[in-house]
Amino acid sequence: MLIHLLMITGCRRGEIVGLKWDRVNWADSSIRIDTTLLYTPDRGVYESTTKTGADRTIKLPKETMELLRQYKVWQLETRLAMGDRWKDTPYVFTGECGGCMAPDTLSGYLTRFEKKYSLPHIHAHKFRHSMASVLYFSGADPVSISKRLGHAQVSTTQNIYSHLIEQADTQSAERIADAIFRTEKKLG
Repeated sequence: MLIHLLMITGCRRGEIVGLKWDRVNWADSSIRIDTTLLYTPDRGVYESTTKTGADRTIKLPKETMELLRQYKVWQLETRLAMGDRWKDTPYVFTGECGGCMAPDTLSGYLTRFEKKYSLPHIHAHKFRHSMASVLYFSGADPVSISKRLGHAQVSTTQNIYSHLIEQADTQSAERIADAIFRTEKKLG
């Protein structure tokens, strides 16, 4: 579920592990990103504001909402099975016995997964870039992509993903050529 949300939302690692159940809007099929979980050796895991300090609401597809429902049921069943050993928490993603999940737990999981399946290094932030790439190549506008990523300014998104914008523009040129010039050749 955690990986799924990283792919669908483009959120940062700490934002996803910092997601709380009361920030899931079941009626509106959305989540509100307003906190992040961070770790430092001197403080341990702690909650902070998002990188830009701004909250954002991200719409989710119905398939993701259904997976979240199933995940919540699984989490409740796990909580009941653990009994007194479970540490109550408001977070969607928890440690094995409840409580908050350290951001590095996700990185450790990805490292074990890549080694098990002999894959190249998988960094959690790559899911964010993949989501932005999919949106750019699907024709989403930079403002919408920027908002979903939580960038303070659209120019930040455009600077980071300028190579994708150029590639998407090249694809657009080919599509318009296909539609206007190349369809006649296929008919004739």
